Amino acid sequence: MYDVLFQNVQKLIPMKESAAKALKRLQIITVRDLIFYKPTSYNIIDHSSDFTKIKYGMLIQASVTIDDMVINSSRRLPTKIYTSNNTGTLTLVFFNKIPPFIFSRLKVGGRYIVSGKISFFDNAWQITHPDFIFKKSISTEVEPVYPLTYGLINKQLYGYIRDGINLLERAIGVCKAAISDHNNIFHSEKKYMQELLREVKALHLINIKPNHDLIQKSIAGTIENLSAKELFANQVSLSRFRKKAKLSRGHSFSVSENIQQEVLDQLSFVLTEGQRMALSEIESDQASDHQMMRLLQGDVGSGKTLVALLAMINVAKNGHQSTIMVPTDLLSIQHFQFFQKALSRTNIKVSLLTGKTTAKERRIIKEGLLSGDIDILIGTHALFQESVEFAKLGFVVIDEQHRFGVEQRSDLIAKSSHPDVLVMTATPIPRSLTLTMFGDMSVSYIKTKPKSRKPIVTSVISNSKKGQLIESLEKKLSLGEKIYWVCPLIDQSDKILKQEDSSDGVNNVKYADVTERYEELNAFYPNDVGILHGKMKQIAKDSIMQKFKDGENKILVATTVVEVGIDVPDATLIIIENAEKFGLSQLHQLRGRVGRGELQSHCMLVYEPKRISASAKKRLDVMRISNDGFYISEQDLLLRGGGEILGTKQSGEPEFFFADLGRDINILLKANKFATAADDSSFINFQTDLFSKSN
Repeated sequence: MYDVLFQNVQKLIPMKESAAKALKRLQIITVRDLIFYKPTSYNIIDHSSDFTKIKYGMLIQASVTIDDMVINSSRRLPTKIYTSNNTGTLTLVFFNKIPPFIFSRLKVGGRYIVSGKISFFDNAWQITHPDFIFKKSISTEVEPVYPLTYGLINKQLYGYIRDGINLLERAIGVCKAAISDHNNIFHSEKKYMQELLREVKALHLINIKPNHDLIQKSIAGTIENLSAKELFANQVSLSRFRKKAKLSRGHSFSVSENIQQEVLDQLSFVLTEGQRMALSEIESDQASDHQMMRLLQGDVGSGKTLVALLAMINVAKNGHQSTIMVPTDLLSIQHFQFFQKALSRTNIKVSLLTGKTTAKERRIIKEGLLSGDIDILIGTHALFQESVEFAKLGFVVIDEQHRFGVEQRSDLIAKSSHPDVLVMTATPIPRSLTLTMFGDMSVSYIKTKPKSRKPIVTSVISNSKKGQLIESLEKKLSLGEKIYWVCPLIDQSDKILKQEDSSDGVNNVKYADVTERYEELNAFYPNDVGILHGKMKQIAKDSIMQKFKDGENKILVATTVVEVGIDVPDATLIIIENAEKFGLSQLHQLRGRVGRGELQSHCMLVYEPKRISASAKKRLDVMRISNDGFYISEQDLLLRGGGEILGTKQSGEPEFFFADLGRDINILLKANKFATAADDSSFINFQTDLFSKSN
């Protein structure tokens, strides 16, 4: 009924190919994308055209006649268009080339409407890079300001948006004439669409009076209403996925408590309360004959891998196979060694498949998988290969889930018919992100750590004390303890990383690099220092990490490539230089490299006082007072928003038109409640499609 919203803008709105390409760069493909394109700010425009009343900084829209045009071919000189009306003169200045679609329509003696911010130069009023308004219909008193791209000006985009809204208004009018008020279903649809039309009009300031307070109040209420609609659609969609998964027949596995206890005895380990609860929830899913889709969240060092192993024992003892996918070769080797030790007293066979596995070993593993001789396969991206086939795959575990793309996870799950799936992450996810990213999954938490683990003591120190810090490392080394030293750059040519994010408002500053810091530390502690960064080949990275673990190097100078790494229990100090540059989630993950043994561990956050921003100070203060990853993730969301908590490209985190997960948590919780009771009508389907970014 409202198919117009999903039609290509170029088909319904007259525009040149260059404009269509510019819209596409802004991810505006359909009419829906166009009318949902959110402004960043709003301007009130003075329409008096009386140049005797204008003031510096005013935004005006005036009718003028072109008296003369001085076109300069040199890039150093601006193009100037001299205009006037019966109240005075106004100079229009262009430092860049005037867009051809505007310039071709300008003639001396012609009368035009221009808009822009007033400045005063060389005893004359002027506007730099003004907008020319060729459509009377978009001459407004208030104007939204949109994010733009080359080949598109604000007035032009605003015109297209108004055209899109007019298309929707006509579609609603046609439907209104065709629908009887006695038809309850269609009446609800009509009411919803009329409300949506009012809201998008308000969003783009159509028919809004020029009053700052009224505009702000109206826009805040409008965005809240649109966010509610969007989050409801998101929750309905995820609720349906979950209901569908519950109907999918899976495998039923009984619990093998005796074997599990043998493994715990072998490891001399007693499960924490958090581990027991998580395992109980997983085993409840395993006992059901419906497919398990569960997310296991556990902070660094909380023991998620052991819980996954105990669940795999149940699968193996019920005649099925399991696989666990991890992001790096080094981590897969660590898992393999841990599994081998834990299962040494059982007849459960575990194998390892990575990119380094030889052709001969690979062939043996593939044969073992097809024959069912291998019970548990640990691997990296090598698991995705089509030639890797299982006899009876019943359980898929994905570790550090945000390191893998959605399609990669799907490819692995597709290697069997409805296997149980356990997704694990050491990056604590705020509740709002959990509801929107994993609303189709049940969620388990491990919030407790082994009693032997002491909380990491975190200190925040100025860069001016770096020299004293270097000298103090000697005491740690004399006790046989190991140290991480993290820098943001590889070297000073690493310009991409040197650019501070705009939120901190500092640019062109020098940040610490591992190359320089390695040389400095190696001069103090010769033969004790290793270096690790992203430009190294994987085989070199693995070698350096192994040397550090084995004690050949006692100080490891590295970039954030150590964020996810192998366990080094005797690493008790991590120093993070330029800590003001990193986000909370990343700082917490880096800090988790230490505190993995029974010794007291410390984290030193070194900052540069001259460049630290207010938001960076808040981040460091949160790190100083808390070791709770879940609290830290919530604070990260409040400080940064949802955009980069896990990395949208890899994690599949939804992007929203209007909703802000840091701001709209209460709206989300209400949407979640209503979504579970939503019916399966065609109109509910329309609502979910309307706000889906994939359309």
